[in-house]
Amino acid sequence: MSAISSVNLNNRIQAMDVMRGIAVLGILLMNIPAFSVHEFFLFWNDPLRGELTLNGFIYKASVVLFDGKMRGLFTLLFGAGIILFIENKKDNSIQVADAYFRRTMWLLLFGIIDGYILLWGGDILYEYALCGLLLFAFRNLRARHMFLVSFLCLAFFTFLNGRKYQTNKEKFEAYIEATTVLKSGKTLTEEQQTAKSEFEKILGYGLPFSKETIEQLKQDIKERTIIHKSGYLDIFAVHSEEVYEYQSAGFYSDFWETFGTILLGMGLFKLGFFHYRLKHKLYLFLSFFMLPLGLAICALAHYLHAETQAELMQCFWKPFSTVYIEYPGRIFATVGYAAAILLLCQINWLKSFLSLFGNVGRMALTNYVMQTILCSLYFYGFGLGHYGEYDAKGLLLFVMCIWIIQIIYSNIYLRFFQMGPLEWLWKRLTYGKNFDNV
Repeated sequence: MSAISSVNLNNRIQAMDVMRGIAVLGILLMNIPAFSVHEFFLFWNDPLRGELTLNGFIYKASVVLFDGKMRGLFTLLFGAGIILFIENKKDNSIQVADAYFRRTMWLLLFGIIDGYILLWGGDILYEYALCGLLLFAFRNLRARHMFLVSFLCLAFFTFLNGRKYQTNKEKFEAYIEATTVLKSGKTLTEEQQTAKSEFEKILGYGLPFSKETIEQLKQDIKERTIIHKSGYLDIFAVHSEEVYEYQSAGFYSDFWETFGTILLGMGLFKLGFFHYRLKHKLYLFLSFFMLPLGLAICALAHYLHAETQAELMQCFWKPFSTVYIEYPGRIFATVGYAAAILLLCQINWLKSFLSLFGNVGRMALTNYVMQTILCSLYFYGFGLGHYGEYDAKGLLLFVMCIWIIQIIYSNIYLRFFQMGPLEWLWKRLTYGKNFDNV
């Protein structure tokens, strides 16, 4: 039996590298608030001022264009990578399974290090690895069956995230009943008083904020600023608790979306989506109809988000949560972005330019972890300590600087080496002595 070895560089799919490079750069734009500032200042910038500002526009545009979509692209490609990894071995022996699980377990360790040691509470490597351990069993499904299971997972995820709306709607109805009783001059029962207090607390999170909400926000902002401007050990103590929560209960919350999207990527790869084996009209349809539709749905969901107490009161007359349209919109946009990038990669005069992103994608793991390191050193107290000092404009400029650094670094590095340093380490750990080191 021949030894299992790593994928040859000549077998790489350039368009997937370009897509992966764009995704890993785009992910930083969504991750940067968690590193740099309390997100309250970004989300509530315009509502507090009562007008559209440049900072507010930048934040809203980034949410509509990138939130969930860049991570979605990254997740699709992880799924495609699972099938690519297995199919390139041209073998169904225990050696393939051994290499796959060894590769996945090392990714799990990288995720733990990125989350705990490097202090990135939103790490996705751990989540990918856990899903990957389960998804090996789905590798031989037909593409249409992968799509079916993916649809069920994503639909269930959407339902779970919309349940909060239904719970709040029930509290709203109990609140209306309680206020009606008060207007009639009657005394509220203990149950009605509780229902009234619970919904008033929900109302307090809309403008104008309740005194309780304001005090909570002030305290939270103050505490997070002090922590992030502290030394490594102080930040580690707080982050380790958050990472533990995110990688345990948080994992089960996000599992259905991640699992479903990875499976969707696996199915698309099997169908030949990334190899241009589908009809050209389908790529055009996804790019020029599905992508704008997905973005429009996300924009509508964001527009319908209740920000004032009056809007919250009106919100619960609606038949369903905006989550039920936003999350499908994210998937439509993600697949549309993938199709659009594939089409761009076929344009000859763009190939040299897109190859810059392709090299970033070839070093996606290195660049993803590098973003954690650079942001931690720049914003946290054990580094330059700039936490809380940037608005949306400043953060966009900072992200663009990181993009330039990573594009230049990746393209220079790959002139001398075949793969990034973490990619080399990952493959060396996966294949051991069979690793083809160049």
